[in-house]
Amino acid sequence: MKKITATLALSLLPYYAFAGVFDALITVTNPDTQAQSSKSFSFDTANNFFDQLKEKGFKPSFPGYNSTWGVTANTVYQGVPIVVTFNEKSNTLILDIPSVGLQGKTFTGTNRSNSTKQMENYLRNDTGGTYSKILQYQVANTPNSQIAGNPTSLQGQIVSSNFDFASNATSTSTTSTSSSGSHTGKASSLSSANPIMVGIGGGNYTQGGKVDISVLNIPVSKAFNISADDPRKKLLLTGQFNYITVGQAASYQGSLGVGYMHPLTDNWYLIPSVGYGALGSQDLATLGQIFNTSLASNYQFKFQGLDMGFVNMFGFYKTLPLSIKGVVSSDPNINNYVFKNGIFPSKVVSMFGHDVKVKGIFTDTEFTGSKVFVRQYNEVGIELSSVKKIGWVDRATFGLADSLSLSGKYVFSIENPNNFEGYDIGISYDF
Repeated sequence: MKKITATLALSLLPYYAFAGVFDALITVTNPDTQAQSSKSFSFDTANNFFDQLKEKGFKPSFPGYNSTWGVTANTVYQGVPIVVTFNEKSNTLILDIPSVGLQGKTFTGTNRSNSTKQMENYLRNDTGGTYSKILQYQVANTPNSQIAGNPTSLQGQIVSSNFDFASNATSTSTTSTSSSGSHTGKASSLSSANPIMVGIGGGNYTQGGKVDISVLNIPVSKAFNISADDPRKKLLLTGQFNYITVGQAASYQGSLGVGYMHPLTDNWYLIPSVGYGALGSQDLATLGQIFNTSLASNYQFKFQGLDMGFVNMFGFYKTLPLSIKGVVSSDPNINNYVFKNGIFPSKVVSMFGHDVKVKGIFTDTEFTGSKVFVRQYNEVGIELSSVKKIGWVDRATFGLADSLSLSGKYVFSIENPNNFEGYDIGISYDF
């Protein structure tokens, strides 16, 4: 039987952020009168950002402007302060990025637009490692990186996916243990408990209340028995595709993983895994790829009438260099060791005339290694899941849904609450 999990998640995550994805405060000076004019701009794509720093951006924005005027652009490039200057009566562009140690880099073209294009190529081609340093700064100091450093990044999505999969991988085993005290009964149940799991997830995030991030993800997983003598031993394959929009800028993520579920006892499993993920966004001028490996422990036990799940995961996440000609090249060299621990008490109770599994969610996630913006965060929440089919759910899904789950989580950082706080609510169906 195929099992399809459809999930809709809504998250409100206020972060520190800037007014837009790309911002610029541009001041122009008339060399004849020394009169100055300033305007602020916000953009959702890198292409629009660079275009504003060319003649086609200056002329319509500042009446009377010509290439003899002085220009100073104080910009924020996805959280990184960058200053671009054209002195009066000069086509030479002066680039300053103090946060990455770049001062007074010059580009001289046949005109100012050509000089700006030279600067753009310099950054996109990662000449001298400058763009990699920009990405490192984003990861460490801003919530805007789509590579690493925050829960919406590729790294954050992979960490969450790895832990969620380890937390749920033994759910069929736990169920069969409660229904049969014998090893034979467990094995019989497990032999048919290898569904294909396909999920659809959606989320909306806000950073600083100003930068909206929407996420659509489609996870797929499949388990395979690899031992005729002990069907608890399983090979696990996982994959996930994410479509993310930051403002109006599109970003694409994909990840693949393979794991092995090994029983130490009837209630304790080790789950080693390796995986790979990649990110591409022409709008954000960002490319990245991550290799990851993790080891998770999932221990199920009884305590004071509660079913308890205790999950620990240790993982290593490393960015790899990636280059696509004409788009961007980068090698940010981000290396993180991640510790994620969770405890999940649950109990089946009668609620609204139905048997409902009530599960508490308590997790802690911590990053070591390369500096990241969100180094630590916690989740506290509750999940309600129907144990048997519910009439109205069955009718609404034309008899396809096996169960309905509702969840809510409060997400926060005890280390620095000003950096990270949010709420998650979700609904899922098992088919």
